[in-house]
Amino acid sequence: MAIQRETIAQLLDRAAADPTFLQQLVADPLGTALSAGVQLSAVDVKGWLGLTDATDEELVEVLRVRVRHSAQGQENSGCSCSCEYE
Repeated sequence: MAIQRETIAQLLDRAAADPTFLQQLVADPLGTALSAGVQLSAVDVKGWLGLTDATDEELVEVLRVRVRHSAQGQENSGCSCSCEYE
C-alpha cells in the first residue's frame, strides 16, 4: 500500500490547527491516524523515512529514538541499529 500523502498532510494540518487533536496525535499517533482514516504499514513507514532496508525491529528502534529525543528537544542520536541515526 502506498502512503496516502494528502491524507497525512491533512492530518498534520489538522494537528497544527487544533491543539486538542495534536494532543491526541502525540498520545496515540497510530490510533489517531487510523481513526482519521490513514492506514500505514511498516513498509509504508520505512519508505517514508528512507529506511527501506531496515528490519521491523530497526524501524521500531528508530521511531523510539526519534520520539524520545523529540520529546526531550534533542537531535536524533543513539540509535543502536544500522540506520542513519547512530
